[in-house]
Amino acid sequence: MDDRSAEALNRLRRVGGRVTPQRRIVIEALIDAHPHPSAEDVAERIAEVAPEIHLSTVYRTLNTLTELDVITHVHLDHGRSVYHFVDDSGPHLVCRNCGAVAHVPADTFGAVSDEVASATGFTLGHGHFAWSATCPDCTSA
Repeated sequence: MDDRSAEALNRLRRVGGRVTPQRRIVIEALIDAHPHPSAEDVAERIAEVAPEIHLSTVYRTLNTLTELDVITHVHLDHGRSVYHFVDDSGPHLVCRNCGAVAHVPADTFGAVSDEVASATGFTLGHGHFAWSATCPDCTSA
């Protein structure tokens, strides 16, 4: 077990969640499928090491870990979500042309958040949806 797995399991225990074999395997698969794994990516990793774990168990476990605030998900496009550990979440950019994904440090959007708050009174959230953008490769093409 690596440090990230131990941290996630400790967080799970701190919030009152049980450490089950399925949760342990899903956490390991999230780490192995890094950096932007979808539920399907996680399920594929799990199928390689524990084919007896059903897809519905993977989805339920991801859902439970999200509810327990161990992981979070980000909607990248129409319907596709990717998962991260809560301490690794931040704004995402997704290229509208090729679908490339970039994970951006949270403080990058500080000035934008301040502008939005000043102009509208809204507090800008950066975790649940990705920002649509054009990546450098598509811009230069």
